[in-house]
Amino acid sequence: MILLKNIILSITATLLLLLSSCHPQTPNENKQAEKEKPAPLIDLKNFFKNGNKTSFQISPDGKYFSYRADYNGKMNVFVQKANDTVGVRVTNDTLRSIGMYFWKGDRIVYLQDIGGDENFQLFSVKVDGSNLKALTPFAGINTTIIDVLNEIPGKEKELLVGINKRVRECTDPYLLNIETGALSLLYDNKKNFEEWVTDNNGTIRLASKAEGINTTWYYRNLDKEAFSPLVTVPFNEQFTIGSFDKDNKNMYVLTNMGRDKILLAEYDPLTKKEVKELYSNSDYDLSSIFYDRKKKTLASVSWIGENPEKHFFDKEWEEIEQCINNKFEGYLNFVTGYDDARTKAIVGIYNDHMWPKFYLYDFKTKAITEAANPYPWINEKEMCRVKQIGRA
Repeated sequence: MILLKNIILSITATLLLLLSSCHPQTPNENKQAEKEKPAPLIDLKNFFKNGNKTSFQISPDGKYFSYRADYNGKMNVFVQKANDTVGVRVTNDTLRSIGMYFWKGDRIVYLQDIGGDENFQLFSVKVDGSNLKALTPFAGINTTIIDVLNEIPGKEKELLVGINKRVRECTDPYLLNIETGALSLLYDNKKNFEEWVTDNNGTIRLASKAEGINTTWYYRNLDKEAFSPLVTVPFNEQFTIGSFDKDNKNMYVLTNMGRDKILLAEYDPLTKKEVKELYSNSDYDLSSIFYDRKKKTLASVSWIGENPEKHFFDKEWEEIEQCINNKFEGYLNFVTGYDDARTKAIVGIYNDHMWPKFYLYDFKTKAITEAANPYPWINEKEMCRVKQIGRA
């Protein structure tokens, strides 16, 4: 989720730069291009104001999608039936905008602080806005999400969260039931680990903490074992665990340790060695991976070049991406989420002269239905295209 948020923020920043860059038409090598009509003046406030909807997600059953929108000057969460045109507001905050939220089963779960103190508490609510539950109602205490535990049998009502009740400097891992609010401590964190990584069963396998300006990762092979040092990452290098493999043995890591570029490697935590390099790009750092927990397979790796790009390891996901590309020819796209059965997805599309629009996409029929145009006051036909102005 955090990586997906960073990617979307990067896309938005890129679009802002591109949309504000309008260059005169230049002739191509074969013919003189037609003179472009001057673009109309756009009110500055309309050009730079936020969209009326954002943060689109789809429900696990595919029957609803959700988004954040304004309510009395603050961003709240709305839920809309997939075949409807009007959303229902399910949160009611008028003091602070709601930032992070997600689906868990048939409920919306979200984090919110009190009066801007940045000590976030966790809440859940039904899709009609009823049955609001305060899951971590601890004043002055911060809650973080370690693992949503999606697509893990037996974890349909549970989350793995970090709470800093014991000491303020680090979080202890708890299993949380989103319906009852029951909390179970999963590890006695006497060593004050700061971050946690789970395997594909939702079991905590790695923990980290800062040691001076560097970070050390600790590993355990089994749930009841003690953690032992795995690798110390210098402050100016990267070692990011993307996921475990299907056997929960080796890990897929993004790393530039001892290298110039961040690449994807398979890493054996028992021998503390890289097994093999899986993918690299000579020009760009890799930024994130997509591991499909349901299929238990590494699906793709991504990076940001001139545009967001991917390399696929899974043919089925590659075909899905190609179908979406064919549907939205001339646009870049990104999938913000899909249902558990892989029948529907929320897809955002954009290009150098249009802010993102969002569509429901049917995996089987390939049908698309517009879900939202968050910037209706910007007409892409009135935007100038970005054009090449020189060659190296």
